[in-house]
Amino acid sequence: MPRRNLRPGAARVLFFAAMTNLTAVAAAVGVACISIMVGCNLFQPLAADGKNDLTYRGLILKGNEAINNGDYVAADAYFTQAISINVHGSEAYLYQSKALMNEYKIDYKSLNKEFEIRRNKDGLGKKGIPFLDSNTTLEGIDSIYFPIAQSVENLEHIIRKRTQAIALDGGYSLAPDGDTADDGKISEGVARLDLGLLEAVKAMLGPLDLDGDNHISAVCGKNICKNLDDACMQTKAYLDICPDGVTSELNRLNSFKQLTRSIDINNLDSRDVRARQVSTNPNDINSFLDKMQKPIAGSTFNLDSVTGAMNKHNETKLSSQLSEIVGNVKDLSSFLAYMRYNDGVDNDFDTPLSNGKGTIMVWHDYNKDGGIMFDYDDQATFADYGVTVLPNNEARNIGHPLHRYLHPELYIKFSDTGWTNRPIAKDTSKNSRKSLMVNHCQDVANGLTNSGKVDDVLKLKISTVTCSTYTTILKPTVKPPLRSDWQRGTPGIDEEEIDDRDNDYDGIKDEDARNARGMDDDDDALLDTSMIGTDPAPEVWHDVAGHMNKCPDIDTTIAMLEPPLQRQFCIGALQHRVWMARPENGGADSLKAFYSAFLGEGPNKNCLEDFDKLDSAYKAKVGIKDSQDKLVRLACEYKHIWIHGRPPHSEWTSGIFGVDEEILDGVDNDGDGWIDEDLK
Repeated sequence: MPRRNLRPGAARVLFFAAMTNLTAVAAAVGVACISIMVGCNLFQPLAADGKNDLTYRGLILKGNEAINNGDYVAADAYFTQAISINVHGSEAYLYQSKALMNEYKIDYKSLNKEFEIRRNKDGLGKKGIPFLDSNTTLEGIDSIYFPIAQSVENLEHIIRKRTQAIALDGGYSLAPDGDTADDGKISEGVARLDLGLLEAVKAMLGPLDLDGDNHISAVCGKNICKNLDDACMQTKAYLDICPDGVTSELNRLNSFKQLTRSIDINNLDSRDVRARQVSTNPNDINSFLDKMQKPIAGSTFNLDSVTGAMNKHNETKLSSQLSEIVGNVKDLSSFLAYMRYNDGVDNDFDTPLSNGKGTIMVWHDYNKDGGIMFDYDDQATFADYGVTVLPNNEARNIGHPLHRYLHPELYIKFSDTGWTNRPIAKDTSKNSRKSLMVNHCQDVANGLTNSGKVDDVLKLKISTVTCSTYTTILKPTVKPPLRSDWQRGTPGIDEEEIDDRDNDYDGIKDEDARNARGMDDDDDALLDTSMIGTDPAPEVWHDVAGHMNKCPDIDTTIAMLEPPLQRQFCIGALQHRVWMARPENGGADSLKAFYSAFLGEGPNKNCLEDFDKLDSAYKAKVGIKDSQDKLVRLACEYKHIWIHGRPPHSEWTSGIFGVDEEILDGVDNDGDGWIDEDLK
């Protein structure tokens, strides 16, 4: 059993005193506790007993006495010893968790308060998820996560079956435990009440515990490589768990803070969620989600089993509060699940087929407007709607509100069976798939520029009628026009998390399967409308001797710079753009001549985040501390897309820059922030 490596004083703990409102509930859900207890719930105080017998029973009594005397460390030690004597003793597991909760000052009221202020119902609450903000430290978050994660492990040990798995939602299950604590002293109902709440909290923080040792710590994988020796830490078994070495959990914490800092858990919006904060390798997203979604499934299962009993015993307020907490975390889990990557599943349910079994869509954004142009030749229909001005010029893209308004015959309605037969249609919450789609449609419609027939009256009509009537989903009978960004397959499964844009205007960057050979997954191919109907040719380049920095160098006749500057002259690399941003190297004029500019004004947020993740030795060498430096901000106004032709002495030998199989060499060759192109 993992042991703590902190004391409460080492952490910035914001909460927790004593949970007092679950005693009646314990009776309601089937208590089978020993007579010395006032209440057997995890958060309840225990009656003392003065016996000194250090048998299993004596250790339980001594531990209870230590809890009532406020000596929670001693209590933990007594219960740990009791567990070692009797692994089937359910009391020891429950009481050890009680000792941990008291030691780390965790109680229900403050736990509930932390959720309440994050709901931000009056606009005065906090953004982000409970327990995390910009000042959160490893020690602080571990002092919350460890006692909760350890208590979840203890309580699961009580309710698990010896030989049968317990089925949970979402295809998850609680595996059988042949050595379960099943002596019957603590009933399943009591354990499930606490477990349901604690699993909801663990679900949010679980993705930070990469090595599964119930700690979020500065050293990742000590349970895999006990001595942290180099040989062990280079093995696949270690690197699969701790891809960044010992600092992996620290890096994940910093990424998680970035991922969730803008979230309002009551009103989720994909503009506030950035999948690349999870990892530079998109495949890591799925394991991240599993660590959140399995505890959520367990939380729902366990609270559902006791809610009825709580209500019968006049605990409806508590039942409501617990349900709201779990509801918040479940909403967050479902929302983030739209990020699930390359699993071939229509995670946002936007294929024309209600069974979600449409084929993968292939499309190329030839005009680089961030959307999927339905028909480049369909000029007449849109001629009077200001398509020559921003943002109206995107109106001919699949899913755009104005496109739905002018071509309603192409789209499935919310009232059609093509929508109502989908499981996702049964969700009517404010964070439902439909709500996100409608709200985003209204935002885009209201943001149109008044030009030609587009006026306030038309925008109101689109916002109130079109947005609530038509989905962004094309009917199954619709086929790609001859001149379209859309080449083949089912619209919607298009790897939006890679290009970080809501290409189909459905309110979330979600689709997950455009990553296949011959596709411009990272949006860095040199495409134009003359290439419609063709696939981009894959890039061919060679990391030649003397320039083996795993990126296409511009000129192999010039010696490669020593680390940490070895990527400074790689085509597309952020380091090259930063170098060019210097006035002596041409600044904006040079960048404009060689690189494609980002749409809109100012630096790209992803690019700025990518600079902050660069090696500290590089930053020190170039004399730039962070992404707020003016050189970085100028460099980040330009993409990694090289537009100047192929340099004569470069490692780039043929094809269109960007389709470069990065997954195979595990390096971000083109400096776009992802290791992503052409997976498998």
